[in-house]
This record gives sequence, structure tokens and C-alpha cells, in this order.
Amino acid sequence: MTSISAVLINNAGTDDTADVQVAGDGDGTFMLKSATPLNLSKYASGFIEFQLRTKSKVPEVLNASIDNEYPNRSSLPIASALTGSGNWETLTLPINCMKPFPGAKAVNLATVGTPFHLATKEAFNYEITNIKYLLATSAKPVVDPVTCEAPGGATDPGTDPDTNPDTGSGVNNAPALVATDAALYYSGDKSQAQDRSADYPAASFGGTLTDENQVITMDLPGNGAAFLGTDSANGDLSAYQDGVMLLDLKVSSYGDSPNIQIRMDGTAGPDFGTFFTMDSNIVPDDDTWYRCILPVASLIPATNTGSVQKALYLSGAWDSMAGLRFAFTNVALKTAIPADFDSNQPCQQIK
Repeated sequence: MTSISAVLINNAGTDDTADVQVAGDGDGTFMLKSATPLNLSKYASGFIEFQLRTKSKVPEVLNASIDNEYPNRSSLPIASALTGSGNWETLTLPINCMKPFPGAKAVNLATVGTPFHLATKEAFNYEITNIKYLLATSAKPVVDPVTCEAPGGATDPGTDPDTNPDTGSGVNNAPALVATDAALYYSGDKSQAQDRSADYPAASFGGTLTDENQVITMDLPGNGAAFLGTDSANGDLSAYQDGVMLLDLKVSSYGDSPNIQIRMDGTAGPDFGTFFTMDSNIVPDDDTWYRCILPVASLIPATNTGSVQKALYLSGAWDSMAGLRFAFTNVALKTAIPADFDSNQPCQQIK
């Protein structure tokens, strides 16, 4: 909090606005901290929105972030989004476009200590109010929520030298979901769908799981798995027993495993005989993204869908997983199998 002073003032109500002065002789960070970690997973495809009124020249570099103690910080440069008119301006930030600068790591939205963090090293005076998280908005975001590009393709530099945000997975142009769909881990528009991501968080055993930029990557030196869910989860997903799972998948290496085994687990216990076999004939291990449509009936017995612990479980052949590396994102459930579904080609390369 060096190089900064802030006081609460009255705007639309009592003490509802912060009047901030950044001296410009060091780090000037305005932040909102939580006494206990917040689970903001449901806003992964949502927005941070706030109003800001400039009282001095807009700095060349101004970064908004979600922070959980550096290096766990996801950021978005916003200086170019401000007009500097001195009037109140509404800034709407797509959370999926907030990326870690080099040296940082993507924040885990399931455990957020600082849900709002606004930083510059330059002198800057401003007022700020109405900071909120939204699942959807009618306001125009500061960058395109799909491409994460600013109007005209302009981007701001980071606060530190050579800090341009990671561009993400390249697969985050996922189709919008509809009201009957269930979003499990989804970067596309899920505002109309049932968001079940908080019920089925990402986890793993036996390997290294990385959850960054709305992509989960799994490295397995031996037996293990990546999954969405917990041992205490018991969600009713029976509405999807005759439908499909959407899954974007990239395989870097099958290692010693002949395949990746994909399934869902009910609280009655995993049915080890019911899983979808993903091999190199369907998704080659060429580090390329494929969009897959998998019938739910191939993942879990229908009788187990009424109480589900693991909404997605990916592993390899037991005792043959050394060197298996894959990544996935955009996991959702639909109630019906698409009319154009081809069981011989369940996965299509994303181009």
C-alpha cells in the first residue's frame, strides 16, 4: 500500500466511494481484501464491474487484478479503456480475460483473498465505487469476452517490464450454452446455463495438475487422475443421462498408456467397466485441441446419474500411465444427443 492514500467519501450514499491519490513514487495499489478466502468459481465466465472517475491524467499503465498473494495474480490492463474525462466511467472486465503476467500464476477462483486489486506506479488521482462481480452484464466490456482483444487490437503494457498477459489456451471461443445445459468447467458464455462448477471443482491425485487460464493440464509420472468433483459431492445429473458431455481435449503424450479413460462417478461408487476410451485414433497426441461430444451413457450407468461425485474423471490404463500428459477445458452437459452427432468421429479438431 506504499505510495497511496485513500479515504471514504459520500457519493450516492454514506462512505460508498473511495477517493484515492497515488503519489507515483512507488507501487500504488488500491485493493479490497477478504478476511477469509472467497469461492468465486461461479464467476469464471462472468465480469468485474466498477465505476471510476479520474481526477488527474490517466497513467500509461493501470492493471486490474484478482489476487491471492503474489505470484497468484490474474490481471487485465485497463488504462486504454479510460477516457480521462473526469466523469464517472463504468468499466466491465471479463474475468476469463484476466491472465497472469510472466512470473505470476493464474489465481484460483475457488480461494480468492483479494477480489479486487488496482495498481499503477505512476501518479494518479481517482474516485472508485460500485465494485461488484456479475454473472452477466448488458454493458460493453473493456475487451471482447471471446477474443480478449481491446477495440482496435490495442493492449496495454504491464506494470513491470515485459509483462504481457498470457493469451490463454486458444480454445476459449466455446459456443454459448442454453438454459437446459450444465456448465462444469466452461470458458464460453454460460450465463443462461446451470453453473455447476462450484459443485465439481478441479482436483487430482498421483500427478501434477495445473489450472491456469481456464485450462486444466495434467502430467502423470505414474498412476493418477484428473477430475471435477469431490468425495462429498452428490449432485443429481440424471437429466443428462440420455444426453452428451462436451469436452475440449488436447493430448501432448499418451506416454505408456494406450488410451485415456474418461468416465463419471456416482456416489454408489465408480463403475470401472463404464468409460469412454480415448486413443490416438480419435485424438492424436499432437498438442492440438479437439472438441469432443461424448454420450453420457458411455461415461456412467444411467442408474448412477442421480447422485454424482465426479462429473468428469480422466485417467490412463492402470500401471501404464507414466508420461501421460493432457489438457482439457470447456466441459458441459447437454440433455440430448445432437442430430448430427457421428459416433465414428466424436472429436473434431478446433481450427
